[in-house]
Amino acid sequence: MADPTAEFFSRIEERGPDLLPAKARGTLRFDLDRDGQVGHWFVAINRGNVLVSHEEREADCVVATEKELFDKLATGEVQVLAAYNRNDLTVRGNLPLLLVFRRAFPSPPGTRDPRERIRERFAGRGRVSYRERRP
Repeated sequence: MADPTAEFFSRIEERGPDLLPAKARGTLRFDLDRDGQVGHWFVAINRGNVLVSHEEREADCVVATEKELFDKLATGEVQVLAAYNRNDLTVRGNLPLLLVFRRAFPSPPGTRDPRERIRERFAGRGRVSYRERRP
């Protein structure tokens, strides 16, 4: 079985400019506990460019949680802010940086962008400008 956390960080490094705001800057470290062993993921963000490593370095924002929970975050089953509010993860340092980074986490399975639903609903209808409708 694939590792959702590793896949998540790989995707972040490849698609950082698409997922994060262009002005985002800072460093995050995710300390993931699995059976008493702590694994580290260090993320450096600089204007859309993202570098990921396993370094245990000081960071602007340090997030600590269980590896199992992070796997659920990485697949969209759990949302970061909800986990933070339930004290399932702890944050030390720059919380607003984590709030910016949460854009990188996927949406819950089965959710759709409301704009897509509207596009489907009105598909096939030609665009009618305001001037064309006026008598």
